[in-house]
Amino acid sequence: MPIYEFDAKQPQIAKSSYVHPQATLIGAVEIGEHCFIGAGAVIRGDYGKIVIGNNCAIEENCVVHTEPESIAIIEDNVLIGHGAIVHGPCLIKQEVTIGMGAIVSVGCEIGPQSLLAAGSVLTPGKVVPLQKLAAGNPVTVLKDLEERLLDYNRMGTRLYSELSGRCQQSLKLISD
Repeated sequence: MPIYEFDAKQPQIAKSSYVHPQATLIGAVEIGEHCFIGAGAVIRGDYGKIVIGNNCAIEENCVVHTEPESIAIIEDNVLIGHGAIVHGPCLIKQEVTIGMGAIVSVGCEIGPQSLLAAGSVLTPGKVVPLQKLAAGNPVTVLKDLEERLLDYNRMGTRLYSELSGRCQQSLKLISD
């Protein structure tokens, strides 16, 4: 996997986390315990810093980046769906799901246990409150999350946390 030092800053990855060989990590990046970083994901801590908590999943082809001298914080138990873009500075609170292809722009915050629907665009400086379903372009907060969707958020991060360990033990390249 391409892991690059940049301006004397190196990515720090917990040993229990799995980073796919086709993911790219650059510079000031911290990845917590039991995380899954999928193929094609690019996490660029070249201008600012990116902190990813424990039990997070950054699925295939996601981009996480931040502006100069700023920080993108992704707290524990967050799932970022395939092809999503997260651009800091931003704060993604615990137990959030960001759907496939969604965009989180500069200066945004997503409150705990919320769900940003697939394909949504959270425009600069917007906030999604605690336990809300938000969707659209631009995003509109639609409703409180029902218990079944809260369970969906928890199940997704649990599955990917388990997958990180399984990949470390079982994933083997059989052909180039």
